[in-house]
Parts: sequence; structure tokens; C-alpha cells
Amino acid sequence: MSIEKSEFEKHGLKIDKDRVLTYSQLSCPLGCRYCFVDDLNFNQKKNVAYLTEEQFRLIDQLPDKIKLIMLGCDTEFLQNKTEALAIIDRLAQRRLDLSVITKLSLSKPFIQRLSEIAQSVARAGNIFSFSVSILCAESARQWEPKVPSPEKRIETLKRAYKAGIKTLVAFRPLLPTLSDAEMEAVVKATKSYCYGFYSGALYLKDPMHELLPDTSNLTIERLQPAWMPKGNIFYRIEKPGQMQTLREILQKYNKPLFEGAAEGIKYLKTL
Repeated sequence: MSIEKSEFEKHGLKIDKDRVLTYSQLSCPLGCRYCFVDDLNFNQKKNVAYLTEEQFRLIDQLPDKIKLIMLGCDTEFLQNKTEALAIIDRLAQRRLDLSVITKLSLSKPFIQRLSEIAQSVARAGNIFSFSVSILCAESARQWEPKVPSPEKRIETLKRAYKAGIKTLVAFRPLLPTLSDAEMEAVVKATKSYCYGFYSGALYLKDPMHELLPDTSNLTIERLQPAWMPKGNIFYRIEKPGQMQTLREILQKYNKPLFEGAAEGIKYLKTL
């Protein structure tokens, strides 16, 4: 008997097209100034499971059309490395593509363990995609005050790439305050250690943000993002032409730009 999408969503599994996004309600320690998580319509908590047994049960009953699990959509998934590895290892047996994103600096032994899991996933005919979020350079301290420096994250990306893991750079959200030079600096520093980039707009509950002193030149749209649980209305904020500028910078370095991780993973499967 098939399960209604609402039942999955009630337990923190958001089905969107051919993917499922996991929401754990686990508090994130990083405090990024662009983060939307604290404004979602459920409370973040400490000491909760990355994935509950109920979520695992429902994952085993996902519709056949679901090909991808995106982990930790409301938190830093690798904040507890032991628990995160156990979850990834367990999901690696599900014959689905897996996607993990991080902002952390990770050691060589941890990356090696991820590489072993990625090989296990590949043997089953699937992809383990590892994204590192690097979306600014000199303005990182403003927007990401508690996050390891861009240089440390680039080193993590490099380690993963050299370990044979399929890496992507998450250039998201595309901050309207970024200059073209800062965007290009990120691309130049990361292009040799990834298979591509993905980006997307900035989503805020209130567009009157202190780090956005002038919104007169921005496109602002109020909506319910398709990839968030229902009942979450946000403002999508974009600087006109900025995404095209990023695309042109990436073309200059012969790197693809994807709308999101799911599109990037489809590309990885063709390599």
C-alpha cells in the first residue's frame, strides 16, 4: 500500500520530484547570517537523531521514482561525525544516490572513510555526492562568523577530490552583496577540485536584513519554496544578472553550473 506524501513530510521527509530531502530538527551550531532554518515552522532542538527509526522505515517505503536522498537539509550534517558516518553507512545499502553537504573542515582519516562509503555506493550502481559550501571569500566573516575559513573548506574539498569522491561546490545562496571579483576568486580557488558548481537564490523570512543595506536594486518575491516543508513562506532575493555573471565566470574556466545538487548528481552519473 502506497503512503501519502503528507505522511512522509510529517516525519521530516520532503519529497520533491525524484528526490527526498531529510529534515532532522537538529540544531546547527554554525549560525550563518543567511540561514533560513530558525525561521522554519518547526523548532530546532539539541540531542535529537539525525534520522529517526521512523524515518528509516519510511525511506524503505519511498516511491520507486525516488532516486536520491539529500541529507541534513536543516542542519550541518557532519557536526557529529561518528553519528553522521553511521547514518551514511546505513543508507549506502539502500541502492539510492546520496548527497551530503558540509561547511566544516574535515581530516584526512574522515575523508578516507567517506571515500570507502562512496566506493560501496558506486559498486551498487549509485553515486555518493559530496558538496562543500563555499560561497564567498573576503566577506565570509560577515555572513559566516562561526564557519571554518574558506581556505580550510577548500582544503577539505581538495582532500575529498583526491580521495576519488565525486565533489561539487555549493555556491549557494548567491549573496547579492558579492562582487564579480569575489565570485571569481571562489571559482579560481575551487575549480580544480570539483566536477561542477550549483547555486541558487537567497531565501529570507524578512528581506530587511542588516547585511542587505540597499534592496532597491534587488528582485524580491514572496513564495513557498518547493523544497521546504509546507507552510513556510519566504522571500526569494536575487540581484538581477548576478546568476548569469556567475555562469559566465564558470564558462571561462570550463566548469558547469547546475540549478541544484540534484541536477549536479545527474551530471555526475554521466561521467
